[in-house]
Amino acid sequence: MTADRPAATSGRARIAVVTAIAVFAVYLSNFRVITEGDSLPARYLPFTIWRAQTLTLDSVASVASRHPKNPPYWIWQSPQGHRLSIYPIVTPLLIAPFYAPAIVYLNQRGWTDDRLERVATWMEKLSAAAISAVSAALLFVLLRRQLPQRQALILTFGYALGTSAWPINSQALWQHGTAHLLLVLGLLAVTASPQPRAVGVGLAAGLLIANRPPDAFFAAALLAFLLFRLRLRALPGLLAASAILVPFVYYNIHFFHSVWGGYGIVGFGGPHPFYKHPLLPGLAGQLVSPAKGLFVFSPFLLFLSAAPKTDHRKERILALCLTAAILAQLVFYARTDWRGGACYGPRFLSDALPAFLWLLAFSVKRLGKQAWRALAALILVSIAIQAVGAFCYPGGGSDEQFFPPTLPRLVIAPAVWSWRNAPFLVEARAGLARPELLYALRDFFRHALAGPK
Repeated sequence: MTADRPAATSGRARIAVVTAIAVFAVYLSNFRVITEGDSLPARYLPFTIWRAQTLTLDSVASVASRHPKNPPYWIWQSPQGHRLSIYPIVTPLLIAPFYAPAIVYLNQRGWTDDRLERVATWMEKLSAAAISAVSAALLFVLLRRQLPQRQALILTFGYALGTSAWPINSQALWQHGTAHLLLVLGLLAVTASPQPRAVGVGLAAGLLIANRPPDAFFAAALLAFLLFRLRLRALPGLLAASAILVPFVYYNIHFFHSVWGGYGIVGFGGPHPFYKHPLLPGLAGQLVSPAKGLFVFSPFLLFLSAAPKTDHRKERILALCLTAAILAQLVFYARTDWRGGACYGPRFLSDALPAFLWLLAFSVKRLGKQAWRALAALILVSIAIQAVGAFCYPGGGSDEQFFPPTLPRLVIAPAVWSWRNAPFLVEARAGLARPELLYALRDFFRHALAGPK
């Protein structure tokens, strides 16, 4: 058995790599960036990091500000005159090294605004797709610790193509793709054999908080389980989580005078109308509304209704920690404007998906043949629903039903409960959206062949 382990590990790694490549190709196949202002700072910040060695948007403000919404809500101007992203900077820092070829190209051809915009759009698409593809590959490795290869692959493709990992995470540089990657890495570290990798768990937990503060629930779940397993030996993990948070807290305080950073500007951590919605409609809206319901857009997750069963006490404790984190985040978002802005499907619950899949693995372990067929059918239905988002949204204007101009922005329109307004129906009727990046690619080669102006 010991002699077979290296070969089994190597085979698992090969399958993970092939999975990443296949999923990456699917993510690119629509030739579009499905973005909103939330993702734009992460699109441009890597360029300022390379060119100006700064975390401000000052050097690219003329490009970053010229998108439809004016003034751009994603940029905040400090009293010192700096233009800053109101969103955390973990994702831009993570992807900055991969922007090196784009920097070389711009240095050679010239930093015009139009050229920067073309290159930045492609880099956002490639980076977002790569992050999501890698998280899918690592999720396969994680699930393979619990399930046979075939079952692990089925759930992995359900995650990669049957959830918002496809039409949201892989299509633009939202924080959610990075959150998925960090949570999967944290789960890999905390479930490592023979014992958790304390420092790895701590780094993942700290970055989860820095990347998206509401993911502190999952960071706490990882660290709580680490303490349960290692007791005092968990101290390096706790120190690692604290240490990795320090530079991000310093950045927030230095520029925004708040530990919440840009979120403090818009009311996070304090009273704000965004956090004053009724609880029960928020819970129902996140789970079963036609507009944003998790089980509507990814119905295969309904198999979670079977309580996770395991004979191992350690797995039961981790499952309990993750379940508590999911419930806490669900309640937190229920009191917010749970529609999540202009996006396709349940964006706010997106960060919990790796935990959902880890818990789902326990449920499906005991499924019979007929139940597995039902699960596979629901995965195919989920993929079809998400494909509408990837290839059609927002051409049908489904967001306009949920954010009508006749209502104040924070008033949740009754349209979110109407099946006639379900985005996968509205957008499918509108047909395929324009593959903008095909035209951008054509223009790229046209300008690449021309000399710098």
